[in-house]
Amino acid sequence: MTKIEKIAVFGGSFDPPHLGHLEIIKNALATLEIDRLFVVPTFLSPFKKNSLFSPQKRLFWLRCLQEELKEDKLSILDYEIRQNKPTPTIETIEFLSQKYHPKQIFLLLGSDQIQSLPKWHSYEKLKTKVEFVIIEREGYKIPASFRVLPMQKVQISSTQLREDLKKEQKELLGYIPKVILQDLIKEK
Repeated sequence: MTKIEKIAVFGGSFDPPHLGHLEIIKNALATLEIDRLFVVPTFLSPFKKNSLFSPQKRLFWLRCLQEELKEDKLSILDYEIRQNKPTPTIETIEFLSQKYHPKQIFLLLGSDQIQSLPKWHSYEKLKTKVEFVIIEREGYKIPASFRVLPMQKVQISSTQLREDLKKEQKELLGYIPKVILQDLIKEK
């Protein structure tokens, strides 16, 4: 088994996964010195009441993307979905820490999340266990104290895609990876 000293965790609803997520994954693998990137779909975000697509469907789509990427350092972690309830990030970090004993954990999150970080469950404990790596989002400033994932700003969000799908518009479907597009259209 490959020794895993440095890991990165990229969690989210992925409701649905889109090309922005794919770009973040590719950039994290290319620019962070890590042994493994864990992509962690939530069962349900603690800050949301529901999701458009089921946890199992979102997990399936992420695994389709993983298969297409053929990247050894990429793992899709179903830990939060298996909890069958909203799971605080600190619990996922502790699970990974106990399982792999990494020396360093990077936690990737969008710059839109920085302001709400202090509201996260056990935030004080979380910030002692991870180094935050911020993904730029339009309209959000990043304090100099945070590390930034170098990449183009992500111009699409799952929220925009969900709104498009609810209105039965298909203008933004070009942002859905081709490998999951047909299944997503059938699901909706």
